Amino acid sequence: MIEGKGLGGKKVNRVNISMDNKYNKKLLRLATACNMRPTSLAGLLVELSLDNPELVTKLQDEYGIHTAYKVVPVKNYTSGEIEYALNERSW
Repeated sequence: MIEGKGLGGKKVNRVNISMDNKYNKKLLRLATACNMRPTSLAGLLVELSLDNPELVTKLQDEYGIHTAYKVVPVKNYTSGEIEYALNERSW
């Protein structure tokens, strides 16, 4: 496989994360329990988090500083995927 390319011609964007030893240990144990590599599991967790409208809203409420950048998770009923729309009330 060519670096930066996934299966089906999709581009794969690499994101490096840093975590403390406690969370790394949890990730390794869960990855072992799920028979996955830790990096694959971490990617899956990020994808599930970004597709969870309640979590996205909670994170923005807790950590969001600039309302101009606030996004609204919206379900695309054609594809079934969660997409982000800019919050027009913040302009």
